Amino acid sequence: MMEQSRAPRSEDQPDGCVRVFFSAPIVGIGGEARPYVTIRPPSVREIWEVGDPRSLIFGEAGLATPYTDREKLQQWIGRLMVDHDADVIGRERDPALGMLIEEVVLGFFTSARKRLMPASAPSSQAA
Repeated sequence: MMEQSRAPRSEDQPDGCVRVFFSAPIVGIGGEARPYVTIRPPSVREIWEVGDPRSLIFGEAGLATPYTDREKLQQWIGRLMVDHDADVIGRERDPALGMLIEEVVLGFFTSARKRLMPASAPSSQAA
């Protein structure tokens, strides 16, 4: 029976960053094995420069389909890693790690969109 490795996991940090813990430490460019990578939120300027990696595509019937721009997502992943190298991590063969890092980066944009949504109006009650 094959031994199952631990799954990578994420942990929110007080400063808004997210730390992603690897299944096993990954040796970085300097030769140091690190157990995690920290992913920081994007700055306003970066959002202006790169843009949101998610958008909606509207079909002929007017129905919207969510779309993720893979090139923008890759740019964001490389920009937002602060204590490890994206190229080194990208060579790992752990699909769960790749998916988790994508979710973390996309999560910054999802959270921002939710904050921009107007609060639902209070229900009116007859007196």
